Amino acid sequence: IGAKTALSLDDSVALISEIIEASHSIRDDVIVLCHGGPIAEPSDAQYVLKRVPECAGFYGASSIERLPTEVAITGQVRAFAALGRGN
Repeated sequence: IGAKTALSLDDSVALISEIIEASHSIRDDVIVLCHGGPIAEPSDAQYVLKRVPECAGFYGASSIERLPTEVAITGQVRAFAALGRGN
């Protein structure tokens, strides 16, 4: 379920830091948010934000609506699939 990616959270930390450095070298009022890739859970976002304090926050999309729904639906389908006939 969900995307598989080769990018690790530590890779994301490095990349976000590079993006912040590059954008702030042009303008110091650029707001940088983290989003996507391996940042799929609140703990993932916390991991990044703790290590990149210059990052202004997390932009949630599929990690807030699609991924939790996939987990819930998959669990429900498995529960129904495990039912025996006549039990």
